[in-house]
Amino acid sequence: MLGSGAWGTAVASVLAYNGFRVNLWCHEPEVAEMVAEKNCNKRYLPDTNLSERIVPFTSMQRALQGVEWVFEAVPVKFLRSVLEQVKPYYKDSQKWVVLSKGIENKTLLFSSEILDHVFNTQVKKVVVSGPSFAKEVAAQQVTAVDIASDDKELAFELYKILTSDYFRAHLIDDPLGAQIGGALKNIVAIATGMLYGGGHADNTKALLLTRALHEIVNFAMLWGAKKDTVYGLSGFGDLSLTCMGSLSRNLMVGKKLGAGETLKDILSSTHAVPEGVNTVKSVHEMIQQWRSLGQALEFRVFEAIYDVIFRDKTVDDLIHVLKE
Repeated sequence: MLGSGAWGTAVASVLAYNGFRVNLWCHEPEVAEMVAEKNCNKRYLPDTNLSERIVPFTSMQRALQGVEWVFEAVPVKFLRSVLEQVKPYYKDSQKWVVLSKGIENKTLLFSSEILDHVFNTQVKKVVVSGPSFAKEVAAQQVTAVDIASDDKELAFELYKILTSDYFRAHLIDDPLGAQIGGALKNIVAIATGMLYGGGHADNTKALLLTRALHEIVNFAMLWGAKKDTVYGLSGFGDLSLTCMGSLSRNLMVGKKLGAGETLKDILSSTHAVPEGVNTVKSVHEMIQQWRSLGQALEFRVFEAIYDVIFRDKTVDDLIHVLKE
């Protein structure tokens, strides 16, 4: 497992529960020390006892030695730099699992595409995405996700590795669609938080979710993904959880924006950039590129969200778009 944040640690716990030893690569030595000495990760997943099958490493070489499956749970902003560290130890026989949710700024690549780009080959990979708060997965609450790959045999192999009595999976053949749903829902969560922070009612939030879901469908179809994927676990399922669940960091950022705080102040206090903030930049740039190519589809809600975050527009401007 590359990444010892909440999500990486939670999925490592799923694997350990299923009887596998997990090499957990930790960027921060103090996290590795906690996992090794106290079987816990208080920084990112407090109140969770970790299995002794989870073995922490700070050395990339040692973490990857002899492993067949490599799971990556790295924020998209840092994924490329982490993969560059992996590069000397990459092998064609490795099977990769993409857990990150986002779109890289500037390159506009999804996580699975970043793997191929860094390693300069068609990596054997599977995308896992769906409504799955790390804290609840670690607490063994019943959870279901999509396992998405063009390689059905590889996907089924991962299905057998991940599935347990509390962690379930649905096999689909649309990895791009799964990544689109996982990335764009974070943007909508920020917008939902804005409505919370601005004191707007549940009716208005429902309107936002409906309009946003329609735009996610259009976005996915423009990329050649499947509409059914957007209506599944990695689309609507993840969208509804992230926009309504109390554990969403993107929702929290939106609430503060809606209450009048600046993005700069919010990010300085949280010490982390939620994926939705970076993803909204990428989606905005993609929309502009499509427009330059003559695409007529409109993404008024996503553009309005971008304007509130980066162009000093207000939540009232977002409401105006929702009323159109």
